[in-house]
Amino acid sequence: MYLIRYLHDVGIPYLNAEVSVSTGDSDHVIPNQHGKYVSSSWEVSGDLYYRLGSFVLFNLGGIAYEGDATPTGSMLSMGIDYAQLDIGYRDHWLSPFTDSSMLVSTEAPTMPSITLSNYRPISRLGISYQIFLADMSESSRIAYKGRYTKGNPRLAGVHLQAEPLTGYSFSFNRQFQFGGGERPNDSLGDLIDAFVDYSEHDTIESPFDRDREFGNQEASLTSRIIFPGKRPFSVYFEYAGEDSSHFGTYRLGCVSFSMGLDMPLLWDVFDLSYETTEWQNGWYVHHIYQDGVTNKGLVVGHWFGDQRRFNDDAGGGSHMLRLGWQLQSGDYMRASYRTLKNGSYTTVDYERMHELALGYSHQWNGQIISLELASGRDVSGEFYTRLSASMDFMQDWMTVSAGSCYTEDEKNDVTDLFVDMGMSY
Repeated sequence: MYLIRYLHDVGIPYLNAEVSVSTGDSDHVIPNQHGKYVSSSWEVSGDLYYRLGSFVLFNLGGIAYEGDATPTGSMLSMGIDYAQLDIGYRDHWLSPFTDSSMLVSTEAPTMPSITLSNYRPISRLGISYQIFLADMSESSRIAYKGRYTKGNPRLAGVHLQAEPLTGYSFSFNRQFQFGGGERPNDSLGDLIDAFVDYSEHDTIESPFDRDREFGNQEASLTSRIIFPGKRPFSVYFEYAGEDSSHFGTYRLGCVSFSMGLDMPLLWDVFDLSYETTEWQNGWYVHHIYQDGVTNKGLVVGHWFGDQRRFNDDAGGGSHMLRLGWQLQSGDYMRASYRTLKNGSYTTVDYERMHELALGYSHQWNGQIISLELASGRDVSGEFYTRLSASMDFMQDWMTVSAGSCYTEDEKNDVTDLFVDMGMSY
């Protein structure tokens, strides 16, 4: 089992290398790939960990591709089941959806952050939480006192989830972009005030008094229902808003709505997922943070934010359909289709985006070799084709252990815990 690789003192649980070739005039961002573009011809990523007892873990990780490199996964983790502190480059994903997340995802390069969370649910209600504070990339277009100031905005997030019934979970998520440069209101007290009184600190009615604004806020409500049985499936939803509506504390503005369906055992050998999102205009742009809700120029949320002209706030809709086939040989085939259409009421004449991808994975001598062919047309009407080959190095020699810090009973407890956590995202 893959998770057992994390139960040793020292190990390399993940190492991947990819090469690719592309043709065509499009060079858009590949969704959820930490900012990688279609034209990138290579990528290397991996993790190395060292466990110091049962409560401290050092992890050295990174993702490098043509044009950029980020120490994703490099962090210090410490704590217990109900309170784990992570300091470093930890990814965040505040959504039950597998192909998108309106608030924060892996669309942009990973930000350095401090995160407090639990990995064992609390009480019979299955309560889990996550609180993080991240440092965004530098922006020179932060509005303040009628001019621009330069600095690094902060991004804070809060995730609260409950699973009161087995297979049914719901969550509440809030996200804050604030501070940066000379802007005030960046203390913990200001953050708590903005959390408690949304409209008072976020939406200032007078355009001449907006220096008092705390910053930019987003929120979402999500729910997931798992229907067990011989052919289990799950449905999930996300309702999100950017800023408040009509200056009301509990009224979300610039709303989006997403729904998804996941069928992991379709006729025993297939799996099927479908996800769709519709959003109003106004997402990921802001009058104070005029580089938007971005890190290194890329949107930190749903991938649609990078499939349009930079800083255009077009509304629109997207669809994703994915079909997998587990062959008797153990190999795995996958076909996926994405499409997106930005709103036609903007000044940009967008085309409908299409992308069809076919993938094949084969296990050879302990490694997993994957091939993928993707082709499509972007929102500018430019065509592209990309062929990639990757290898996941998964052999036992990658786990260098001076002995396990867990007993066999503890290993079984950890395995059971991850199975239980699989009921929610």
